[in-house]
Amino acid sequence: MGLSDKVKEHMSKILKLPAARLTDDAPLSDLVTDSFVLVDLVIELQEEFDILLVQDDLKNVKTVGDLVSLFEAKAKA
Repeated sequence: MGLSDKVKEHMSKILKLPAARLTDDAPLSDLVTDSFVLVDLVIELQEEFDILLVQDDLKNVKTVGDLVSLFEAKAKA
């Protein structure tokens, strides 16, 4: 299982959503209606994958695919 799948699996657990809803083009705003839940999601993912993000990293993240790509890029850095 690649990092992309692991991130989506963890997102599914945190958001209590079926993994099938976490398509790459799914807008995060459609999946997470509360900004505090989105912050919690990012914190949980950072802890799970031992990756540190800064606010600037997240400014262009709009979709599940954007978030997954960000974690993949940080994991390789």
